[in-house]
Parts: sequence; structure tokens; C-alpha cells
Amino acid sequence: MLYPSSLLALFAPRVGRVTQSEYILGFILPLGAVTGLTWLLLAGSLGFLGTPAHVIVILGWTVLLATGDAYNIRRWHDLGSSGVFYRLLRPCLVLLPVIALLLQFIAPAHLAMTGDMAALSFMMGMEFGGVAWQPAPLALLAITVLAGAGNVIYLAVTPGQQGDNLYGPDPHGAPLMPVGRKSGRIMAESEGDPVKRALADYQARHQQSARPAQPQPGGKTAASTPFGKKR
Repeated sequence: MLYPSSLLALFAPRVGRVTQSEYILGFILPLGAVTGLTWLLLAGSLGFLGTPAHVIVILGWTVLLATGDAYNIRRWHDLGSSGVFYRLLRPCLVLLPVIALLLQFIAPAHLAMTGDMAALSFMMGMEFGGVAWQPAPLALLAITVLAGAGNVIYLAVTPGQQGDNLYGPDPHGAPLMPVGRKSGRIMAESEGDPVKRALADYQARHQQSARPAQPQPGGKTAASTPFGKKR
């Protein structure tokens, strides 16, 4: 299935990882801004459809959905997951609201046109008394909102994996600190693995014992061994 983010891959790649802060700045804040603007326009005037404001809102949602899809996928990658849950969820975020609108508005309008009195009464009630949501459309919208909000909250509060994973390098970019010896770098890389840490300790002791003999007063040399000074 082709998603808008596939067309904007240059601006919103879906490979690699993003941090929590990048996710909040790149997706959550724009989502709040576009949602707030849409709400203000709808609450202020229902006649904005077809106006320049209508075009701006549509463009805003198009760009947000395109880039937001990539941000969500890369945020799942940062957690060490392929994002299979999100990939299964995202079609529902579009289909469920469409189905809800069909059940709430389109289906009753067609039934009213065929002479269904109940549907006609329902449409007249919405015309004069305001929109009264039916249970099925309301449940579909509630599922959509809860699933989308749950995904966003989880990605916003869950820290990513430390270090590289299957989906790319650590986006925090924390470099290894130089310790002056190759063995020290090995120990830094294997800090979280007891076996590798023990091996790195052994290599460090071996390198120390293999140092060349140091000259002593009187022309004698003393070779260091793992068991003390040579007699």
C-alpha cells in the first residue's frame, strides 16, 4: 500500500532512528498546532470550506501525515522494534473515521432519500438540533482516538535503546571516550558484557606484563612478570 511518506522519502526517510526529543519536536508539536488550527477554524466558521484557510489546513494535514508516518516508524526503530504494531494500526486510523462518517452522515442521507422516515427524522434533527452521534460511529471514533493517542504517548515517554541496534546507530551519538590504550577501548565497548569485560581485563594485564625491561641502576634490568619481579 502506498502512503504519502513514500512520496516524501527525501524529506522524511523511514530508515534509521530518532530520539524522543526529535519525535516531540518533529511530530507531536506540529500535530498539536495543526489540530488546534483546524479546531479554531471549524468552531469559528463552518463556511471556511473552499476558502484559502481550507487549503492551508488540507496542506498542513497532508504534510503532517506524510512526515509523521516516517517519524513514528523511526521512533519504533529506536526502541528496537520494526514497528509492526504501528504498521497494522495506521490503516485503521484512516479507515475507521471514514466508516464512522459514512454511518453518521452518508448512510442516513441515502436512506432519507429513499423515504425512510426514521432516517429523515434523524437528518432533520441534526439540521435543527445539532449533530447527535450514533453509538457505532462514536465507538469507531473513540477507538481511533485512543489507539492513536496511545501510540503517540508510548513513543514520547519510552526511552530508546542505548547503542547501535538492527535499525541504525544510536541517534544520541555518544562516542567512546579515549582511554589511551587499545585495551581500554575494548573495555569501553564491552562494558555491558561480563565475559568481554573479563577478556579485556586479561588483555590489559597481558600487555602490561609484556612491556620491555626497564634499566635499573648498575646496568641491570628488571623484567616484569605477572608473578612479580624476576629474581
